[in-house]
Amino acid sequence: MAEKDFLEKRIRELDQQCYDRDIIRYTDFLDIREQSVYLSMQRELSSDSLLYGGHEEADRQMAMFLPSYMDRDYPELAAESCMALLLARPLNERFSDDLTHRDFLGALMNLGIERSKTGDILTDGTKAYIFTTSDMAGFICDELRRVRHTSIYCEKVPLSACDIRPKFEELRVNVASERADAVIAAVYKLSRETASALIEAGNVFMDGRELRKASVELREGCRLSVRGHGKLRYEGTENVTRKGRLYVNIKRYV
Repeated sequence: MAEKDFLEKRIRELDQQCYDRDIIRYTDFLDIREQSVYLSMQRELSSDSLLYGGHEEADRQMAMFLPSYMDRDYPELAAESCMALLLARPLNERFSDDLTHRDFLGALMNLGIERSKTGDILTDGTKAYIFTTSDMAGFICDELRRVRHTSIYCEKVPLSACDIRPKFEELRVNVASERADAVIAAVYKLSRETASALIEAGNVFMDGRELRKASVELREGCRLSVRGHGKLRYEGTENVTRKGRLYVNIKRYV
């Protein structure tokens, strides 16, 4: 609760600074639970604001508070003043390990960098794109020299340069209804009771907001994040069986 109170206070301070001085203000990168806190406050804020993580499917995002001369329809322009994209790649790919998200994240944490200073890390097994706050970009470029046993070269690139996107698999699952607990149970092979318990414990988020009721019906295009299980996008119904059950389409991120 103390962390939530601190975040709420910080959001209000940044919002007021933006409104009073007409300058961009921003948080560090927020995880899904912190984003939910921001979204619960958004309507009461004085300045125009939004979440942005550098790409459309970003898990970790900054709350950016926009001055009057910035347009929320172009978040990438606002991000240029607070966010950086780094490309980390082996000096010699022939002798490179197969590098995972966990490997790159571990190397960054070993440098003493707080997790809030880095956003998503997208890797293809060799190179990685690392979203970070602008003030950390130079330090990471200077200090990130090795990931596992692989020597690494790191450089700053334009935010638009990232050519890796999160991967997903397409599923067609049979459910009793479009209720959140029914879909979560079918996708992750859980009981309805377990899926409901995850929701009641505050471990499920829909479009960034904490989902509070298992009975909420999903709408086409919404995104669910289930802590400990993963993330999915609900693509809507396909058809109905003779017994009234539904076939629904899901994109599950892997």
